[in-house]
Amino acid sequence: MAGKKMTETKAVVTEEKEVGFGELELKIAKPTLNSDKTISISGNFSELGGKIQAVVDRYKGTVLTDDNVDYVKTLKSQFVSLRTGIERERKEYKKVYIKPANDLVDCMCDELQKIVAEGENALGMQLDAYDQKRKDDLTVILKDYVHEFATKHGLREEYEAQIVLIDKYYNKTQKEEDTIADIERQAMELAKKQSEYDSGIALIKAECEGTGFVPDTYIRELEYKSAMEVILEIKADKLKREELKNKVDNGETVTIGEELESELADAKALDSKESATRTRLLRVTYTSEQASLMKEFFVTNHIAYEFVKSDF
Repeated sequence: MAGKKMTETKAVVTEEKEVGFGELELKIAKPTLNSDKTISISGNFSELGGKIQAVVDRYKGTVLTDDNVDYVKTLKSQFVSLRTGIERERKEYKKVYIKPANDLVDCMCDELQKIVAEGENALGMQLDAYDQKRKDDLTVILKDYVHEFATKHGLREEYEAQIVLIDKYYNKTQKEEDTIADIERQAMELAKKQSEYDSGIALIKAECEGTGFVPDTYIRELEYKSAMEVILEIKADKLKREELKNKVDNGETVTIGEELESELADAKALDSKESATRTRLLRVTYTSEQASLMKEFFVTNHIAYEFVKSDF
C-alpha cells in the first residue's frame, strides 16, 4: 500500500511540474542579400517561439491556487519583459540595418530623381514652348477670321474687339469649321447689339431734336438702360420742363430746392455706373451778379461748362 501511494504522489508531482522560460532573448542575425535580390533574415525566432508557446500552453486556462499563484505572477512579469525585449530588438535591428539601408537607398534614388526631374522639366519646357508657338500661330489665323466676319457683318472696331478667342479654339481636337462657325456666331450677335445701339442713338437724337436737350447726356445711359427707358426719361424731362415754363409764364416763383436735390441724387446714382468724367444738364436761374460768381466757381474747381440755348 505504501509503495502504491508513493507512486501516485510522484505521478502528481510530475504532472504539476512548473514550466519556465529559462534564458530567453531574441537575437536577429545580420541580413544577407541573396543572388535573386531577395533578403534573408535569420535569428532564434523558432526556438524562442517554441519555448514561449510551451509556457502559454501549460498555463493558459490554469486554475490558480495558493501554491502556484506566485510563480504565475513571476511568469507574467517575464512575459512583459519578453514583449519589451522583442520590441527593443526590433527597433535596434531597424536602427542598425534597416534605417541605414533605407537612408542609403533614399539618398541614391533621390539623386537619380534629380537627374530625371532635370530631363523631364527640360523636355516639358520645350513641349510647352512648342505648344505656345502652335497657339500663337493659330491666334494669327483666328484673328484673321475675326476681322473677316467683323467686316462681313459691319462691326465697328469697338464691337470687333468684343469677339473672344475662347480656350476651346486651341484644343487639338477642335475642328476648324466649328471654330469658324462660332466666331461668326459671335460676330452676328454683336452686329445685332450694335444695330440696337445705333437705333437707340437715332431715337434719342430724334426725341431731343428741337428741345435744347443734349443727346449725349442720354446716349451714355444706353450702357445700362434700354433705348425705350431712355426715351421715356426724355419725355418725362420734356413734361417737367413744360410744367416749369408754364409756371414762369404765369408769373409763379419756381422753387427748385427739393427738385434739385432729387436730380442730384439721381445723378449720383448714375455716376457709379459711368466713367470718371460726366456731363450733366442743369438749369439754373440767376442774376447778373450771380453769373460772375458761378463762373468763378467753375474756373476755380476746373469744371468745364457751356451755355445751352433754351426756350426760357
